[in-house]
Amino acid sequence: MELFKRLWRGEIGLARTFWIYGFAVGFCLRLIPLLLVGLLGPNPAFVLALMVYALFLIAYQVFIAVAIWRSAGRYQGNRAWAFLAKAMVVLGILQTVLSLVGVG
Repeated sequence: MELFKRLWRGEIGLARTFWIYGFAVGFCLRLIPLLLVGLLGPNPAFVLALMVYALFLIAYQVFIAVAIWRSAGRYQGNRAWAFLAKAMVVLGILQTVLSLVGVG
């Protein structure tokens, strides 16, 4: 639980927050439903589980966006990396919103 608190406060380094928790964990979380649908096929009983999982995924995306943003704000290195991390957060939020409304 302490890790989540530290991530939320931006106390974990920018590179680790972005690449491990933002990219790698985010990629795996998005891959899970694709693999399950591929293995189980289109199953009406599976739809509710996917909807619940989608809510979890959105919550994680909001959480990690805040974590990356705050970590970038604390970053002491080249400010270009902090700017690029924040730009990726904005693009990620935009992509999520567009996919939720059926555009992306």
